[in-house]
Formats: sequence, C-alpha cells, structure tokens
Amino acid sequence: MGLFRRKKRSRAAGPPPTEAPATREPIVDAPTHESPVDAFESLIDREWDRLGSPGTWWTSGERISIAADARRAAAGEEMSGDLPAPVDEATRRLCVEPATIRGTDVARWEMEGLDSFAYIELVGIVSRLMALDTAAFGLDLKPRQLPEPGSGDPTRQRAEGAAITTGWAPTVGPAGAPSSLSAVPAEAEAMFDAHGVLYLATDDMFEMQITREGLTRPQMELAAARTSVLNDCFY
Repeated sequence: MGLFRRKKRSRAAGPPPTEAPATREPIVDAPTHESPVDAFESLIDREWDRLGSPGTWWTSGERISIAADARRAAAGEEMSGDLPAPVDEATRRLCVEPATIRGTDVARWEMEGLDSFAYIELVGIVSRLMALDTAAFGLDLKPRQLPEPGSGDPTRQRAEGAAITTGWAPTVGPAGAPSSLSAVPAEAEAMFDAHGVLYLATDDMFEMQITREGLTRPQMELAAARTSVLNDCFY
C-alpha cells in the first residue's frame, strides 16, 4: 500500500455519483531547451564549481582530495593517504560498502577526529560524485577530470537546530532520506539539485502520474527498487 491512502466513503454520505470519475491524464515533463545529456553536463558544471570552492567544513583542496580518493576506492585502488585515517575509511566504505556502516562506526570516526558535521559534508561529496560517475558510465561519457582547488576557508557554520535525534549523525528534525544532509544546508541544496536532474524534482515526488523521457512513474520506481536491492540499500 502507498504512504497516502484515499479515505473510504462513509455510508451516510449518500449514494455514489452516477457518472464515472474522469481518468487522470499523465503529467508529462514541460519542454525545456536542454536535452537530458545537456542537463546532466550542466549539473556536473555546478557540482564542479562546488568542489572547486570551500565548503562548510572542508577546504576546496580537501573536498577534491575526498573526491579523488572516492574514485580510487570505486576503482579498487589504494587510497592516497593524504587524508586522516577515519576520513579515508569513511570515504572508502561509503563508496564500496555503504550498507555496512553503522552508528558505532560514525561515533568511532568522531572519536578519531572526524567531526560528525564534517562527516555529513563528506557523505554529500562522495554520494553525489558516485551518482554522477555512474550516470556518466550509463550515458557512455568519460568521467570528467576533477577541478583545481580554489582559495578560501570553510564557513564552519552549524545549522540551527541540528542534532542527533533518530539517526546516527546530526539532522534538522527527524532523520530520513530528505533530511539526511540537512545539518549542512549547502550539501542538502546540492543533493536536491542532483535529485532533480537524475530523478525528479522534489515538487514532483508525490505525483504518481508523471512521465519523464518516456518513462512512467511505475517504470522509474521499478528501476529504482531493483537498483536499491542490488546495492543493499536498506532505505
């Protein structure tokens, strides 16, 4: 059953209407000037601008080093050793065995020096890069070379109200997929940016009649569910 169910009609509400309800027409994406590949390339442009700039907790150089090590881990190569041990471990496991990560791991990494808010930013960097590289492979595009680091310092600003509640790392409000990066607003914004290009815009998530590039919503969800099973996604 879906998350939202239509309320049952009360017996006292009178007889059912004599006319059958109109069939809802599928909602098709509004035409845009960008092809799907162009939209994807534009997303990479924006992500590379983010990587080449200081973040909330990491400098640009550190962000790019995390991304480079993520690619090494995904390729089965040795990590560079340029980053602290807990950062290396977290990056590698997020890439190749994310389903094995538990709250005890996140707590241990924090004890070893990886701040829990910095961990949130690391999750954002690694997860988006892996999504973009995987999409590029599916589109038969070569992974883009990582950008050169820019100057400046991270802001080190904590999101108001962010705390560990029902999850393993800080969130604003209860932990869940939409709020997973909410403790670092810049990373949450980047996540929704990628989400809109690679999947659906957040405003369309509860629309079951939408189609995109010829795919109906049930077809999208079937592909997503199968991919989740293959990746041991517990969500």
